Amino acid sequence: MRKGKILSLNAFENSGRIEDENEQEIAFCLKDLNGVINVDDNVLFEIELTSHGLIATKIIVC
Repeated sequence: MRKGKILSLNAFENSGRIEDENEQEIAFCLKDLNGVINVDDNVLFEIELTSHGLIATKIIVC
């Protein structure tokens, strides 16, 4: 799993962005979360390649 930090959350677009340890920004979908998450939370996550590019999945707050 990769480590990162929540950069932004956008409830209107149902999305957010994570910055990983390599300073790469990765998008994620809010509907895939199980619980509450906030900007600046440290997280663990996996990455999947989709038709829209890289997407963070299986996000866990640490």
